[in-house]
Amino acid sequence: ESSGPFVIPNPKISERDLVVPVLQLFQKEWNDIKNKIVKCDAKPIISIDTINYNVFKECVDNDLVDILNDTSACTNNPEIIKLLKKKNKFYSVVLMHKRGNPHTMDELTNYDNLVYDIKNYLEQRLNFLVLNGIPRYRILFDIGLGFA
Repeated sequence: ESSGPFVIPNPKISERDLVVPVLQLFQKEWNDIKNKIVKCDAKPIISIDTINYNVFKECVDNDLVDILNDTSACTNNPEIIKLLKKKNKFYSVVLMHKRGNPHTMDELTNYDNLVYDIKNYLEQRLNFLVLNGIPRYRILFDIGLGFA
């Protein structure tokens, strides 16, 4: 589900039904290719762009992804943080700065100090995740250009 400005969600199909089958097919095709052609154990690092706990949980449970790109910086559902350290595997997480939602973010573009405000927000989110057991080296930032 897109989180960009003015996006209207499609109620006819779920994010899970859009994402999970594609990731499963990719994983199957990759395994077929690596066994036939490449003959190596290398695995691509896969990122999923979601704020949906259930979608990320299914991806984690089926070892479909390595990185969570969360446009809410793990504020939409803080329980998602527990999934980042599941199964003795730490997943990396990309925290994005944004203000508002797809319908209001264009109105929230005034800052006293743009760089400071973004830095401050991401620093607060970083500290929260570290305090909740996510290693600092697993946390990346997306400053959210175009997302207020």
